[in-house]
Amino acid sequence: MSYYTDEDGRLHVVDEDENATPVFAKVSGGVLHCMVRCADEAAFDNVGLSVGLLTHENEGSAEVLDEDGNVVQEAVAPSGAIVPAKGNTVTRIGPHVTTPAVLDEDGNTVTPAAMDDRFHCNFWIPASSNWEPLILEWTSNGTTSTSNGSEKAIAYQGIELIDPMSVDTPHNVLL
Repeated sequence: MSYYTDEDGRLHVVDEDENATPVFAKVSGGVLHCMVRCADEAAFDNVGLSVGLLTHENEGSAEVLDEDGNVVQEAVAPSGAIVPAKGNTVTRIGPHVTTPAVLDEDGNTVTPAAMDDRFHCNFWIPASSNWEPLILEWTSNGTTSTSNGSEKAIAYQGIELIDPMSVDTPHNVLL
């Protein structure tokens, strides 16, 4: 598979049959950038661990058997903090302000901020990694989700992939 960015800035993934599919992500400087959200951080961690975006601090190990099939060393389960897998960058944003609070001249809240209480996160992975099949699966199997303002998103496996071209003011970018 391969990819390209068109003249409007839209990323397209090209499959083995030369079919180009527009996707909700960006590639810049050899790095794939995705903006996602889900019900809570645990949902993000579960999917992130299953697709290799995240790992446990202590990865664990499989059991070791001798030539007769006897256990020489027991399996060790992964443990510790959930962290980005090597080469990946993950920024956990959490809830997102959709409309800022209105304050009076004394700093008192006149109108409270409107919040999207879902868990938001951005991640960056090397564009050289094998990300294309996952993005195509997300695009092909995902469903349109409830968005904030003008943004567009597709939901798959409980994670919403946000179209970066539809976000007016991104809250987290790498310079």
